[in-house]
Amino acid sequence: MEDEKLVEGKNFKDAILVLGDDALVTGFRLAGLTNSIKVDNAKQAEEKLNAILTDSKFGIIVLNEKMLNEMDWRLRKKIDNLAKPVIVPVPDKTGASTEGESLQKLVKRAIGIDLLAKKK
Repeated sequence: MEDEKLVEGKNFKDAILVLGDDALVTGFRLAGLTNSIKVDNAKQAEEKLNAILTDSKFGIIVLNEKMLNEMDWRLRKKIDNLAKPVIVPVPDKTGASTEGESLQKLVKRAIGIDLLAKKK
């Protein structure tokens, strides 16, 4: 894909990949995250994500929530069972769905500690 940009380095930002439509990728690039792959639909996102998951150097993958929900159920199940990378679904301009797992639960599943738990 012509709009695929992956950067190697030692910065924490280099461990994050953004996979999504033009608006999502552009927004995160403006925020300083340079690892991004622009896709136009869920099928393209599914193909890219499958390739990335087989040999991933990324710890976090930010993904368009609507595209994630439209992916094959087998891939979504595989994602649910992964500890790393953490897949963070981000809503598009139409808003969030109710299907997503909270970021707090994703982080806890990935590292085994609830970083946002309230101290008693």
